[in-house]
Amino acid sequence: MQSVTYKTEGTKNLEKALVQLGRSAGFKALTGAMRDAAKPIIADARNNAPSKTGTLKKNIISQVFRGKGYSDSVATLHIGFRKKKAWYGQILERGAKRHRIPSKTVGRGRSKTKNNAKVSWEKGKVYSNVNHPGTRPYPMLKRAFDRKHGASVKILRERLRQRIILESIKKYGKTA
Repeated sequence: MQSVTYKTEGTKNLEKALVQLGRSAGFKALTGAMRDAAKPIIADARNNAPSKTGTLKKNIISQVFRGKGYSDSVATLHIGFRKKKAWYGQILERGAKRHRIPSKTVGRGRSKTKNNAKVSWEKGKVYSNVNHPGTRPYPMLKRAFDRKHGASVKILRERLRQRIILESIKKYGKTA
């Protein structure tokens, strides 16, 4: 999946406050703010998603990962599809190239091997390998990100300020 990186400007005071809070409290404030910032993008992506069964819409999620220390990244926000339930979301998002699908036994059909090529029979018809023409991309996440990233960065700044205040009250008490 494509990765887009944004650096926010005008947040030097917020960065200093995060450092002063300490590693765990600062990370807790940052991850909560990032989750809140992802909500408009997720909502727009769910509105753009095809809704034949609704499974794809329900399984657009966000995850926040702690940075490994290899770069300036403290945390990373991923917005995507839940792998087990909406695995096909990535195929819809990016499209698929032309490819060959090997034959399978479908329903009550029988399958046999003939000249190292698997051939299936079902209701008197013979099926063999299929050449799939591919699909066009349906970029619901990219469109949502392009539309809502400005609002998301604004929410990130606001929520980060609020969460830093809350975490500092928890850590130092009301007199901080």
